[in-house]
Amino acid sequence: MDSISNEDNRDNGSQDVLAHLPEDLLARISAQVRQEDVRAVAQFDLDDHGRYADGYLVLADGRLGEFTRQDGAWRDTWRAVEDLGESKIVEGLGLSVLRLLADGRVLREFRYTLRHAKPMARLHRQIERQLSDAPADEEADRGRRPDEKKLRCDKCGRVIPPWAESCPACMSRRRILWRLLDYVRPYKGRAIGGFLLGLITTGMWMIIPGLTKPLIDRGLRGGDYNVVLQFVGAMAAIQLFVVVLRIAQGKLTTGLGMRVARDLRNQIYEHLHKLSLSFFARKQTGSLVTRVTSDTDRIWDFVAWVSIDMILSLLTIVGVGVAMLIINWRLALFTLIPIPLLVGVTIFFHKRMHHVFRRWWHKWSQLTAVVAGALPGVRVIKAFSQEKREVSRFHEASDAVFHEEMGFTSFMSVFGPVMMFCSQISGLIIWLLGGWWVVQGEVGIGTLVAFTGYLGMFMRPIHMIAHMDQRLNRAATSAQRVFEVLDTEPTIYSRQGAADPSNLRGKIELRNVTFSYDGVRSVLKGIDLVIEPGQMIGLAGPSGGGKTTLVNLICRFYDVLDGQILIDDVDVRDYDVEKLRRRIGVVLQEPFLFHGTVAENIAYGNPSVTVDQVIRAAKAANAHDFIVGFPDGYDTIVGERGQTLSGGERQRVSIARAILNDPAILILDEATSSVDTETEKLIQEALDRLIANRTTIAIAHRLSTLRKADRLVILENGEKMEEGTHEDLAGLEDGIYAKLLRMQNEMQSVMAI
Repeated sequence: MDSISNEDNRDNGSQDVLAHLPEDLLARISAQVRQEDVRAVAQFDLDDHGRYADGYLVLADGRLGEFTRQDGAWRDTWRAVEDLGESKIVEGLGLSVLRLLADGRVLREFRYTLRHAKPMARLHRQIERQLSDAPADEEADRGRRPDEKKLRCDKCGRVIPPWAESCPACMSRRRILWRLLDYVRPYKGRAIGGFLLGLITTGMWMIIPGLTKPLIDRGLRGGDYNVVLQFVGAMAAIQLFVVVLRIAQGKLTTGLGMRVARDLRNQIYEHLHKLSLSFFARKQTGSLVTRVTSDTDRIWDFVAWVSIDMILSLLTIVGVGVAMLIINWRLALFTLIPIPLLVGVTIFFHKRMHHVFRRWWHKWSQLTAVVAGALPGVRVIKAFSQEKREVSRFHEASDAVFHEEMGFTSFMSVFGPVMMFCSQISGLIIWLLGGWWVVQGEVGIGTLVAFTGYLGMFMRPIHMIAHMDQRLNRAATSAQRVFEVLDTEPTIYSRQGAADPSNLRGKIELRNVTFSYDGVRSVLKGIDLVIEPGQMIGLAGPSGGGKTTLVNLICRFYDVLDGQILIDDVDVRDYDVEKLRRRIGVVLQEPFLFHGTVAENIAYGNPSVTVDQVIRAAKAANAHDFIVGFPDGYDTIVGERGQTLSGGERQRVSIARAILNDPAILILDEATSSVDTETEKLIQEALDRLIANRTTIAIAHRLSTLRKADRLVILENGEKMEEGTHEDLAGLEDGIYAKLLRMQNEMQSVMAI
């Protein structure tokens, strides 16, 4: 039976992947392979030159077919999977590339826009499984979601709204919230305790309406005030006991929600630091800040109260319904007549509520993005007198949030009264029908009063469940946004058994290095370069030549598309990423300082150092004199991004930070381009101390700063055009370096005049 079931599943899977193919292509595929043997199909819509194309990849058992439409007809090429060495996906900002390799060389590349990322990722995983003889996992393939924004939903085919990260119509709240409950497992004792206390509390409340029947029939109508006192005392005792239980439950469940929110907040922030720079290039900072802060905070309400209250409400409805049937089954049946109407109203409003919530959250994210983007650039805003413009942008975003909130408020102002009216119908039925039976002597007054009490208890959880939909949508929306980040895999990571770079000598070798950000335009093209330990290499050339990209690859902020980068004859991809970056020091043109003291910023890369070590590093960076001139010395607060310091002071603090980190490889990216001559001299002296006995790569547009380099490498349009000493390259009359040198000398002469 299992084998039959597996065959059925396989046939169904084949039908799924072939379902949306053009009929003529399906016929062409069917003529080549059996449909039940097809494991995955993916479309590629760009050719090798980045132009739009019409092509499909079809993976059958052991074979990969490439189908392209040429002159209105499909042409196919097949290759055996076993002839492939590996396949890899190279992600770009606007498109990605599936690359097939064998013996270290590229056999074929398939470019595709991000709308085809999901099926291409499935096909890639299937190829890898066939190469490794691993069993297929169709369910995992269907469940995986890429981080890239898609234009259409893969499941329903609807256009995904611009305000949504994924298809709102297909979002499974149940799956998302069930996954959220996994974070409760470490605190299951607290969760079970809170639930049991809530269950006991609910049961105690259900006793009170039942006590009103004997209180009225035996006490009030019987004229025995002692009976009244006994039952009122019992009610008071129950209510006091319930208050104590509610306090205990509140402490347990509120603490549970806060712990889960804290864990999620810590996990998402930690995961963000693992993600690659390409991820941050696609996301707004404000949106990510919202997910770390607001979204995780909104989740705790669901964990603390909604999940438990939902179960208790359902149990209350069942328990009170049974009690009502026991008291008077005929009256109970008539009372339940409005229930289908309540359910229908809830479903009607629910379908619209979810869309309102997602739009609302999206507008909040945009508002946060405006603030997060403007405040760090406040100096630029003031320099160009654009305060009114930025205030106007904020007002527009704030008004958008306001309109969504007003729409939601209007929506809920209708939902509440409609639900209240529907529930009051049951009360009217009780008094009309029950009152008639009391007059006729068929039902006692105590029974009627008890029934009205139970009706309130019956309707209250129904209202709670109906209004919980608002809180469920809120939690599901926030949880989905959080999980979208957590499910994003870093493209740069340390492999198992990664090498330890603690004892680097600093030899760097680039072998035929090629790189592209978008998969189409190559920023670096076949770069070959060898830097011996202790050498200083200067990178120069026109802007956009690939200088910064080259050092980004050495730091492994990105991985090369072709070729290799080796440090001490080991591929950088085989090193532990975190340890490798600790051995590389970077001094940027615009150094980034964190809000804190000068000493904390100098010791940022190595917080365990002593004060004496911090001072020695500052002296080596020519920073000690201006630091001790501050009233608070090394305890001076530098402000966010170091705004209280001048550009030269920030640069020398960053050099001190690099000196203290004691890197084996040093990268200087325009370290002296934006300072005055006197400050440049101080910085250059500090750099001379820093580069001693270290492999150094210096990028500079001030070519005079590269005279001390052992060799210069000139890059233009991603290619290495010239290499040699300053004297050699300056002597080439038609050379790029000589031309840049002449232009710079002419500019300096003009400035001097």
